[in-house]
Amino acid sequence: MGQKEEPSGAEQIYVLSLDDDGNPRGARFTVLRDSIVSAAMDMNCRILIRQPADVSALARKLPLGYVLGTGKTVRLLIPRIGYDLYRQILEAARTARNHEETRIAAVISTTVH
Repeated sequence: MGQKEEPSGAEQIYVLSLDDDGNPRGARFTVLRDSIVSAAMDMNCRILIRQPADVSALARKLPLGYVLGTGKTVRLLIPRIGYDLYRQILEAARTARNHEETRIAAVISTTVH
């Protein structure tokens, strides 16, 4: 059998954080699981799920993260990344969120009479 292709950006989880020394860390996980999101939240990470194409294009540069353990309780290994990539992903996500909020506000203002 052939190798599976990588899931689209909408199916991946991107996790970003700063460690205790202020060094950026980031990883991508190719399977959306509650245990991964829960572990990332416990680590006070920023979690990006179902991101637009421009954010996903940057975030796909993140290394794959590792999940330790099975079941509901897992630990995540999130590698160090460069500060520039960390900053670019957060900025792209912030811009995408602002555009989405503007779009939603415009739709609401045109539908409310």
